[in-house]
Amino acid sequence: MEPLRNPEAAWSRAVTPQTIDRSEIERRIGPTNEPIEVLSGGFANTNVRVGDRVLRIKRGPAPAKETTLHRRAWRSFRTPALLAEGDDFLVLEFMQLAPLPPTAGAQVGRALAEIHATTYPETGFLDGDLAIAQPFPPDGWSELHRGVGYARAGLDEAERFLDAALVARVRAFLDGDPDVAEVEPDAPVLAHTDFKVSNLHVAPDGELVVLDWEFAWAGPRLLDIGQLLRWHPPEPFVQAFADAYRQGGGRLVNGWRRFAAIIDLGSLLFVYAHNPIMRTTDDIPRRIAETIDAG
Repeated sequence: MEPLRNPEAAWSRAVTPQTIDRSEIERRIGPTNEPIEVLSGGFANTNVRVGDRVLRIKRGPAPAKETTLHRRAWRSFRTPALLAEGDDFLVLEFMQLAPLPPTAGAQVGRALAEIHATTYPETGFLDGDLAIAQPFPPDGWSELHRGVGYARAGLDEAERFLDAALVARVRAFLDGDPDVAEVEPDAPVLAHTDFKVSNLHVAPDGELVVLDWEFAWAGPRLLDIGQLLRWHPPEPFVQAFADAYRQGGGRLVNGWRRFAAIIDLGSLLFVYAHNPIMRTTDDIPRRIAETIDAG
């Protein structure tokens, strides 16, 4: 069975180093004679398999919230077990994982409903106890909750990297209807904020595994959903996801798919502005154009 479409896998491979000095590993986990293998990483970390462990080296301090989320007793999915941690690294169990198949929609819906069951009175960054450590400005929630405001902010940062004609089309789209993405009020939730196919896998026993929690914060649920649907998963996957998400207590407002796509438009623009590797392909400009053409 073909996995879900995922052009972002190539982006990750493009920034993954081919080798790593063993001393970089041993100064974090101690001397070892085990074979090492550099795995796909990304812009925020480097992952190295060391025997039956994965050393996750961060490009900055390892956030305490990530360790908390790995240790949480999730019911509908699992994360790799956390074996050790340091100032700039985590050590996780190594798992043999398969890409997310198109039959996993219900599993993903149940998982995201469980994640989003944690709600907050305001948006903001989280501390190690998953409490609000740094609230966003008072108007920050409206900018995120209304996809148009979030997308405008992303366009301001990405404009200099995009074709001028596409920029004009995006602005016309965002300015054409002031209520185009006026989402019904909803509480901020625990948002994974990188809930895309690249971070969703299946273990040999069929269990869903959710990776890469470093960007989690209190934000809009449709941000995660927009990322999940970014690359057009098949309709049966989407319907199974939505049914399971609702059954698990997740809330989907009227027009949720359109709103999620517009919020993801903001995410795409921010990514394009800040990650040079993603500007080496036309995947993101093409997806932006698809979103605005869909109205």
